[in-house]
Order: sequence, then C-alpha cells, then structure tokens
Amino acid sequence: MLVKILDHKGKERWLNPIYVKSLLPKGDDATDIEVSGWATKVRVKQSADEVALAINAAMPDAAAYIAIQEDERTTQQAQAAATTAVIG
Repeated sequence: MLVKILDHKGKERWLNPIYVKSLLPKGDDATDIEVSGWATKVRVKQSADEVALAINAAMPDAAAYIAIQEDERTTQQAQAAATTAVIG
C-alpha cells in the first residue's frame, strides 16, 4: 500500500514503504526519509516515531509479500522456458 506524506513545504508525495531505506530524525518535529531510487531525501514535519508508525502500518504482510515474489519468479521462469522451447 502506498503512503501519502507531505514534505516540509507541503508538497504531497506518495511512497512505497517497501523502498524506504531509513528514517533520519531531525530534531523533535522533523524527519528525513531516505527512499531507494530517489535522488534526495524527503523531509517531513513529523517525528521519526510517527513516520515509522505510518510506514509500518502500510507494509505488506511479509509472508504474503514473499508468496507474491515467488509467484512472479515462477511465472518468469515459465515464460523463459517457453521462449527457449520455441526458439530452440
């Protein structure tokens, strides 16, 4: 599930909690969020504890996430095998 955040300038952003790398507290009322694939950190006007609660609530169940990844890998392997069989 995507998480809506407002940066310190009030700009709306949506992030995928799976790609959050770190939370860096900046005082009592601000946090920098480091996200994989984003060139810069995003500063929000919330404590790191508040941000962590929101991100954790949006995280998929680990077992379900692993099952989805396995299913995608199985599908890709089947497609690769079918392509090899047609070409070979």
